[in-house]
Amino acid sequence: MRRVQKLACAAGVAAAVICATVQPAQAYTPTVKAHAVTMAVSGDSTYFIGGDGKIYLTGWDVQAGSGTRATPTPLAGLPSGVRAQSIAAGYHFALVLGSNGKVYGTGMNDGGQLTDTSADHSQGWKNTLTPLAGLPSGVSAKAVAAGQAFSLVLGSDGKVYGTGWNSNSELTTSMPVGANYKLAPLAGLPSGVRATAIDAGHFQTVVLASDGSVYGAGYSVRGSLTSKATVKQLTAFTGLPAGLSVKAVAASYENVVLLGSDGHVWVTGENEYGQLGLGTVDTNDHPLARRIPGIDQAVAIEAGHSSVLAVDQYGVVYGTGANYGQLSDIGSPVTVADALRTAPGQPSKARIVEVAGAGSDTLVRDADGVVLGVGYNGFYQLTGTGDRSELTALAGQRISAYKAPTVSGTAKVGSILTAKNGSWSVKPTACTYQWYRGSTAISHATAATYKLTSADKGHKIKVRVKGTRTSFTSGTAYSAATGTIG
Repeated sequence: MRRVQKLACAAGVAAAVICATVQPAQAYTPTVKAHAVTMAVSGDSTYFIGGDGKIYLTGWDVQAGSGTRATPTPLAGLPSGVRAQSIAAGYHFALVLGSNGKVYGTGMNDGGQLTDTSADHSQGWKNTLTPLAGLPSGVSAKAVAAGQAFSLVLGSDGKVYGTGWNSNSELTTSMPVGANYKLAPLAGLPSGVRATAIDAGHFQTVVLASDGSVYGAGYSVRGSLTSKATVKQLTAFTGLPAGLSVKAVAASYENVVLLGSDGHVWVTGENEYGQLGLGTVDTNDHPLARRIPGIDQAVAIEAGHSSVLAVDQYGVVYGTGANYGQLSDIGSPVTVADALRTAPGQPSKARIVEVAGAGSDTLVRDADGVVLGVGYNGFYQLTGTGDRSELTALAGQRISAYKAPTVSGTAKVGSILTAKNGSWSVKPTACTYQWYRGSTAISHATAATYKLTSADKGHKIKVRVKGTRTSFTSGTAYSAATGTIG
């Protein structure tokens, strides 16, 4: 089994100053996500949220319906002032939760997974992020999930809403079999029980609820919903250990993955590729959840098509199951939890805080905000050319300031002003400064501090901060101006 060294968070020291630690922000917070929300992976496209609140796409162009994007490019359609909060990817479509509590979708809409209010349901491919219809008045979206050809939304009222194909009861019997074109509530949660988290497999809906139970509906592959038959309404799992407290859920075509509050990872369903991490493979039903050995302090989980991913408290990501390159190297199934490797010379060595996976690719984001990927790269979904056998930073990532720099000090001649760097999507390793008197750059005023002179009296002062990091596009941001200098 491959082993990796436990990684500590990198310091990021500049030549002259130390940049401020990245702070929580609306669009992206570099803290642990128990289930991926700032990144998503489909078969041939990858997505991640930038510090500017936009969704960046690499790989097959879901908005154009053809072609590829070899470097991260923003998706079009979010209204001005609306920032992406989370993202989910289905087959050739993507969902985005906006900071305004609305859900936007783009890409394929053949089954109504992006909703369709036209009389003849003619709104097929959506080339721009477009609001989904159907949430009741006063209900805002709190989370999104995408299946093969259906969409799920967690409402602020604690209900789960769905739209799209319902061929396997993944949207429950509250909606017709086949295509559906408007978000509607799923059936099955008991009265008074609220949904707190959701995920979607290919033909499965999985819900974590306020009563501590996990509920599922849809196609129960090998007992993945702890049932050996199709489940037609949201039904509580019966195959979980007594007293298990679940923090997060993840679903794929063949498995449901659960993160326990004790740090253990539990899996139901298929083990044909060793997804259960037991060192063996089989084609038996596994309706009773099995714990993956060797991952004892997990903080985040993901379910790939035929694999399981987990991040431990040290920021190391582990995988089990089918390996098409997304678990480092291409080869035989990984039947015992094994650590993914990071390629030498990467621009960050910070711990991993988030993981997203699909059939042949894995994305991670580290505590510095850097997105790395491993696996198949035939559509340039990992940027550049050639497949990746180890986690490698996606090219073209930008350093964006999502919290502007600030200036502290007294607005009086002789006082010293101090620049505070603000917050950045990718943590800079160096910052440079330029002070301005009004709109005019002050000669030689390029330190983190500036002593006010008589020339500044009657003017307002601001500072420009530029964040840099090797291999990344630099970011620049301006502080607000001070009051008039006295």
